[in-house]
Amino acid sequence: MSVSAKRSRHRFLMGLCIFAGVLLILGAAALGWLWGELARYEANTPESSVRRYLERVRDGQWDAIYEESGFQPTAIADREDYIAWLQRTYEELPEDYALVRVSGSGEQTYALMTADREISRLELSSAPEGSKYSWQVRTQVKTIPPVEVSAPAFVTVSADGLQLGEEYCTGQQSAPGYEQLPEGVEAPQWLSYRVEGFLAPPQLSVQGPEGMNCTVTPLEEKGESLTAAVSVISTEEKSEEYWALAEQAAKTYAAFITSDAERNQLNQYLLPGTPFYQAMQEFYNGWYIEHTGYAYENLVREEITVAGEGAFSASLSFDYLIYRGYKEYRYPSSYRLDFIQTNQGWKLVQLTTR
Repeated sequence: MSVSAKRSRHRFLMGLCIFAGVLLILGAAALGWLWGELARYEANTPESSVRRYLERVRDGQWDAIYEESGFQPTAIADREDYIAWLQRTYEELPEDYALVRVSGSGEQTYALMTADREISRLELSSAPEGSKYSWQVRTQVKTIPPVEVSAPAFVTVSADGLQLGEEYCTGQQSAPGYEQLPEGVEAPQWLSYRVEGFLAPPQLSVQGPEGMNCTVTPLEEKGESLTAAVSVISTEEKSEEYWALAEQAAKTYAAFITSDAERNQLNQYLLPGTPFYQAMQEFYNGWYIEHTGYAYENLVREEITVAGEGAFSASLSFDYLIYRGYKEYRYPSSYRLDFIQTNQGWKLVQLTTR
């Protein structure tokens, strides 16, 4: 083979190698680009965005999650409340879960499900310009039902340290037990409060005047709200006066039912013009069996509560005994008595058998 031919062949092989190398480089670049595009596509699907969000949840990246949540703090729920709510929501995040798309074409919502329950709803919206990913994920905020509290007008109610003022007051009404007073007798007033937006049941507290112990019932689901009521228990020295009056009125009532007290004896304790007063005027006790005596045993003072200025309620119980010859009949009796102060002194508004 001539020298010229050998050179031509060498140049051809060199060119072929260069061409093949270029093709290889271009192919690798194309595959790299395609792989990158596929990876970017996969990283920016809604499902991948949700998985990435849940990984941050597992890692406890609460500050970063909060910054992208769009949550607006309020007097009811602040940043700490929101993060605490997220931690409760995802406290038992399982390894196996399902994402069920429930709404949206632009902005989308997914339900995060296990085999037997829904953990949360996840909202996806377009990420701000310049973001690394296409979707921004946040947990759909779910507040508890509205909280409703009724309390005497003279106490201050707070929920998680937030004092419930006029902006949360929804109405004013007569205190329980004092709804049907006669004209000219002013009933103690209670206020109703309603607060929306809590992420968890709040801690309720009450502040009342000196000499009174304020308590509040646990929140209880009632209809579409969580409700609680305040009790104001008197610890003043004059509570002894209240107890003496309540005991005498309760004993006289029990004796009147069995024809062992006259109607006028009972009436001295009653407030005329109330439904209870009218019921006692119409009550006939002549039917009661004849007996030779009666007595009271095991008197228990339970509590004195204050509904307002010039109004208190006493709860007590005792065994009422009837003697008929050598036979004894024992009747456990438990009463709540509501009193109000009038120009004629303390008068019984109603007596409720419990």
